[in-house]
Amino acid sequence: MLAINGGNPIREKAWKQWPIWGEGTKRQLESVLKNGRWAISGEHTEEISKCEEFERSFASFNNIEYCLTTDHGSSALLIALEVLGIGPGDEVIVPALTWAATAIAVCEVNATPILVDVDPNTYCVSIDAIQEAITPKTKAIIPVHLYGCMADMDEINKIAHKNNLFVIEDCAQTHGSIWNGKYAGTIGDIGAFSLQQSKVLTCGEGGVVLTSDQELYGKMFELRCYSRVYHNAEDLQVGKKALVEKGSIMGSNYCLSEFQSAVLLDQLTHLEEWNRIREENAIYLNEQLSMIPGIQVMYRHPQIERQSYYQYVFKVDPKFFSDKPVVSILKALEAELKLNLEQPYTPLHKSRLYRPYTKAKYRWCDEYVKSLSTERYSLPFAEKAANEGIIMHHSKLLGDKSDMDDIINAIKKVKEYSHTI
Repeated sequence: MLAINGGNPIREKAWKQWPIWGEGTKRQLESVLKNGRWAISGEHTEEISKCEEFERSFASFNNIEYCLTTDHGSSALLIALEVLGIGPGDEVIVPALTWAATAIAVCEVNATPILVDVDPNTYCVSIDAIQEAITPKTKAIIPVHLYGCMADMDEINKIAHKNNLFVIEDCAQTHGSIWNGKYAGTIGDIGAFSLQQSKVLTCGEGGVVLTSDQELYGKMFELRCYSRVYHNAEDLQVGKKALVEKGSIMGSNYCLSEFQSAVLLDQLTHLEEWNRIREENAIYLNEQLSMIPGIQVMYRHPQIERQSYYQYVFKVDPKFFSDKPVVSILKALEAELKLNLEQPYTPLHKSRLYRPYTKAKYRWCDEYVKSLSTERYSLPFAEKAANEGIIMHHSKLLGDKSDMDDIINAIKKVKEYSHTI
């Protein structure tokens, strides 16, 4: 009997919880308390700021020259768009299957997000859909690496080069993935990351941008920090403000605190190992679930040398589960495994979260309001994904093989007794 109907569940043990912290986290936080510098804009001490220390470390981790933290992943996307000069009259191609922040950031610079369909095998942006969406107004593509998959960056860069477009990688879900020797976030012009609590690298709330372009980095620094930059090393004085006004481009305040940067410094020391464990378990799940009729796992491009998993997703064909709705299958699995599962995002053209017409600042002209309308879109693969996928948080991939076997056995059990759901 299924657990949802009163039977014994497959899973009795508790799952690993997220986020994970330890003594290293405490030491980093205590050092900020003691040194008295709690913000990047605070007074210089004898040591570099935690923010700058993390930026150097994360740049080194990703084998790229420049890294800049922000207060949120949304801010990372925003300053990436701003520094590339994208604004009114411009179009930016965005996959319909993503968190609303990706498209909202485009609205924030008064450009128009052009929503396109996804590849049904990866749920990442469709290459064919990108090509069909390009117009003379197109200025950039924002591929989103989603649910343990990566967008086809080789083809995206070819299209971008041919059409003189910028590429901003949305890497909120893929810290540490490697494509053909290059880390996610270093393949396009700019990579934007989220460091929100659920992410694989987290400080609660935060963001990061990566670039190999020194000029872009310098301007993004000012955009993040009210047009201020670090003093030259020879001008730094203990007890004096660490930032100096430059003013080459007007900025805002998207700075990360020293406490959050301290947490990140400790989290980063574990990222490589945690990514390894998650990937090994995901590969095992892929192998085993592929043998269950009615279950389809996601496609892994051969260019991927390492895959980071923020969430693990598989597709369900209800025909093999007594024609029960996927949401009912999901609920039965939750009962067997004693965990929370989700379905993919509602596509942006149908999302309650992406409704720009509800804000006055986007209604600055009738033509722009019309360009933001989502009623014209028909995006069948994104719509289907929202109804066929089941998603599990990455923390569950930090277990051992027996934990993965619980997941496999729960799916088999629900399939066998699906007629009773």
